[in-house]
Amino acid sequence: MTKRGAELLLVGVTILWGATFAFIKNEMVDTQPSVFVALRFGIASLLGLLLWHGNLRRLDARTRRRGVVLGLLYGTGFLLQTVGMQHTTASASAFVTGTMVVFVPIVNRLLHGTPVKPNHLASIVLVLVGLWFFTNPQEHGVNLGDAITLLSSILWAVYLTYIDVWTREIQDDASSLNALVVLQFIVTVVLALVMVGVDAANGHAVLPTFDTQFVVALAYCAVLASLVATFVQTRYQHYTHPVRAGVIYALEPLAAAAIAWIILDERFSPMQIVGASVLLIGTVVPDLVVASIQRRTEQTPTTREQDV
Repeated sequence: MTKRGAELLLVGVTILWGATFAFIKNEMVDTQPSVFVALRFGIASLLGLLLWHGNLRRLDARTRRRGVVLGLLYGTGFLLQTVGMQHTTASASAFVTGTMVVFVPIVNRLLHGTPVKPNHLASIVLVLVGLWFFTNPQEHGVNLGDAITLLSSILWAVYLTYIDVWTREIQDDASSLNALVVLQFIVTVVLALVMVGVDAANGHAVLPTFDTQFVVALAYCAVLASLVATFVQTRYQHYTHPVRAGVIYALEPLAAAAIAWIILDERFSPMQIVGASVLLIGTVVPDLVVASIQRRTEQTPTTREQDV
């Protein structure tokens, strides 16, 4: 697998995640988020166990511990984002979630001493500017929901850094990689069920209505946006830099809006068009500039030899 091929797969993952907004847009009105998360990852866990139950039995103790840690980071971040969305706007949640791209190089630096590359820094700045224009989060000011969502972004930055290192170590062991996927789901389900218990204790209704729309949304989120997306992320993210992966994942609000435009006939405002353009530039152009400079550098000695 090449770096570019892996990044294209991560773009696909981002599109799968972005589509969840169109599918569950109306489901959170009548269903507690904790219940939907528990069902979503419960189904993903069952499917993962059906596919890879033998891989779990052969998993060594160290990889099992790492799978639990990844699950705690992933599941806690997911639940915090869900809780945060109840106290802020969708646009603000999308922007704050996108700030994960800032925390990835900071976490990478703190944990591994890795310097931030100039092209990554340029991508981070452009992506943040694009997200700001695209989501227009300044309309309502900063509130508790934003702070909770920010915490989830930090946890996901740690998650992206560790999944890069730990999957790189076992990149040739498909059995362990598959088992990591299932472990993340199982831990997320446990965390979600704890939240369901809290919601029930606070008097919230925890029994969903299984109508057609709910079942379709749940099936999409469990199979494509969870099982397939996490499998691809766990298997292929380590082929690129974690900062680069964070930049790609920051395209999720753009993917969500594009799919909502196709499915729900929602329209982009002029500011969103500007933001989308800057987002795409920030994702593609800095790496193209670096690649162009490298090609010129490699060709220069040859050119000089020919001149001589």
